[in-house]
Amino acid sequence: MATEMKDIKLVVRDLSLHYGTFQALASINLGIPSGAATAVIGRTGAGKSSLLRSLCRMNELWDDVRTEGQVLLDGKSIYEPGIDVTEVRRRVGLLARSPIPFPKSIFDNIAYGPRLHGIRQRGDLDDAVKRSLKQVGLWNEVKDKLNSSALELSPGQKARLCIARAVAVQPEVLLIDDPATNLDPVSTAKIEDLILELKEHYTIVVATHNMQQAGRVSDYVAFLSQGSLVEFGPTSDVFARPKDKRTEDYITGRYN
Repeated sequence: MATEMKDIKLVVRDLSLHYGTFQALASINLGIPSGAATAVIGRTGAGKSSLLRSLCRMNELWDDVRTEGQVLLDGKSIYEPGIDVTEVRRRVGLLARSPIPFPKSIFDNIAYGPRLHGIRQRGDLDDAVKRSLKQVGLWNEVKDKLNSSALELSPGQKARLCIARAVAVQPEVLLIDDPATNLDPVSTAKIEDLILELKEHYTIVVATHNMQQAGRVSDYVAFLSQGSLVEFGPTSDVFARPKDKRTEDYITGRYN
């Protein structure tokens, strides 16, 4: 592995996931480095979203789901009996594919998470909202219309708002599923720049089918195929010198 264990934020051990009779993940073993961006790549159906949801126990919102193996956050299993799942999901935030703002004001969208975790004082909520919007570069664009509906924002602004909503509870890990879905090139570039900035503060895992995007934003790459981990390593190494023929075929566009 590219880094020592002390630098690993999340450890995935023999992780398998079933939706009913369908196996979405098969014996995944992976160490996700702290303070870096890891891209999870693979074609549609490879298990990228399932892996991200497994890292924060969001798969349990589906019916008939069975998870085997371990996910360790700072050395402690998030699937341990009796663990506070709400706290796990605060520490490991998930930005789902095609995120949609709540049909509330911009302020209430960002304040939703802090309120959920017990922050009630208006001054504290104001600070959280301002901090989060500044962190995603949206504060100057919306500071005079915090009481307006978040649904009135542009697609690119909505995407950044949803990231602001995720970081408002100050997670340690940020999982981002296909961050540029349905965005124009300018908005996509802003999201990618934002990911580069956010990895200075968070451990980031990005699921993407876009090879160029993975190359631009990530420090490490994990390639999944049919629910299995094929290859993992520093992005520069995997892209330039893939060890597995399947990885090479996928990266070069010959994967079928």
